[in-house]
Amino acid sequence: MRIGFFLRDLKIEGVQVVTLRLAETLMKMGHQCELITLNGAQELELASGILHHSLDIEKRVSFKKSKQYVGKFLSCIEALENNNDKFNVIFSVHGETNDIISYIDNPKLIHCIHNSDEYTYNNKNWFDKLKFRRKLSKKIKSKHVICVSNGIRDFVKSKTDGCALSVSTIYNPFDIEKIKQLSLEDPIYQLPQEYILFVGRLEKQKNIPLLLDSVSKMTTNIPLVIIGEGSLEEELKQQAIKLGIRDKVLFFPFCLNPYSIMRKAKVLVLTSNHEGFGNVLVEALICQLPVISTDCPCGPNEILIDSLKDNLIFKFDSEIIAKKMDVILLSNEQRIPCYLYERFSAKLIAEKYIELVETIN
Repeated sequence: MRIGFFLRDLKIEGVQVVTLRLAETLMKMGHQCELITLNGAQELELASGILHHSLDIEKRVSFKKSKQYVGKFLSCIEALENNNDKFNVIFSVHGETNDIISYIDNPKLIHCIHNSDEYTYNNKNWFDKLKFRRKLSKKIKSKHVICVSNGIRDFVKSKTDGCALSVSTIYNPFDIEKIKQLSLEDPIYQLPQEYILFVGRLEKQKNIPLLLDSVSKMTTNIPLVIIGEGSLEEELKQQAIKLGIRDKVLFFPFCLNPYSIMRKAKVLVLTSNHEGFGNVLVEALICQLPVISTDCPCGPNEILIDSLKDNLIFKFDSEIIAKKMDVILLSNEQRIPCYLYERFSAKLIAEKYIELVETIN
């Protein structure tokens, strides 16, 4: 099959990483995979055989202006298919790309949703909620929709009028053996002997102020290592100073191999207001790293099941999170059963994508 992926760019961010991982897995299964990006920004390395085409749109694509880029996208696809070798399917994976394909009546353009809007929706007034439902229905009308968690799927179904051709869940893929191998490498940063870990964007969604507040209330004296970049970095550093823990909070930028950092950590903590899935939780489990997460929409409560359910925090309460971190740090190491992460293996997930494509073609 010839399979396309429509992305914003190839930066080191969650959606891009899992999309590339899926493309690599599908290619190993014998399929031709190509990436079409809005712009040429690239930080991720592409495996040999995966083609990359850029629309060279450097401006931010808003929903209101997305219609003007439809022609450019269709012209690109037409040029790529000029030898009559058609794409069997194209998966659109970012909000901006989904906005563009919403104007194109083609069931082979698949609308993939990686982020939950449930948190922001619940904080809207009734009129804005109405506008949101109408806009979402318009975007997914006559489209097959893939959601990366059951939580997103249920939310989308409940807020639309059944206008989509289908709405299904396919979890994000993880190359388990590769992650395990990379975790054995030496970290590229000079790190403390013991540390709590956060990996993610330094943005409002991740609710890092709650994490800093929690660290300040712990009885265990152990530093926090933050791996990530974003608009809130300076604000977070100032908060750490006010809390009297600036010397205990270490900031490092994103890196291609966070897994070696995970392997040496004591616990990974996620205090997000909302997620789409929670990739970093699965990656940590693969590295045998205990995790703590707020039970936010959507994803964490689908990942932390069975013996890990107690690691879900049901209140956004720094006292509760601090006590949970202390308990895990003072207890014996928590062994992660492999079945809890093997259900997200790249091969299993890729097979689910192929099953969907076969129903469309």
